[in-house]
Amino acid sequence: MKTTKFIIAFSLALIFSAGFNALYAGQHAKKDVPSDTKAAMVAYVVRINNLNYLGENGNRFLIMMTDETGRLIAPAQTFQPGVSDYTFFEGGTVRGTRVAKMMKLPIGPKSFYIPPTSHSGVFYVGACYLFIINPITAESDARVVIQ
Repeated sequence: MKTTKFIIAFSLALIFSAGFNALYAGQHAKKDVPSDTKAAMVAYVVRINNLNYLGENGNRFLIMMTDETGRLIAPAQTFQPGVSDYTFFEGGTVRGTRVAKMMKLPIGPKSFYIPPTSHSGVFYVGACYLFIINPITAESDARVVIQ
């Protein structure tokens, strides 16, 4: 009688442990996920020099990272006064040209011209590439055509 009760209790314990193992099987530990995703990305850091030229007079700027055709490779970021570095991520090793741009909002005929910076070549996974933008204080009469 004692043996059968022991076998039944042990069987129930095995059944419950198998159920819990099946419930939590296949879930990754949360501490491993960010390092895996960062390692599979190319990082681009856009540094804005001469922040004093931009001033804090209500001007709004947009920081963008595009490919050679002008397609965004990551969501654009809004310029924050006092912040000089903006980081963009792209998945996988990439060959081509990457262009860092800074545009004054709203875009119009009297917008500041801020020259973009570009690099060409192979951008490797896990590496970080620096793009430096040097704003100038001149205005341009260029017209913007939106297609």
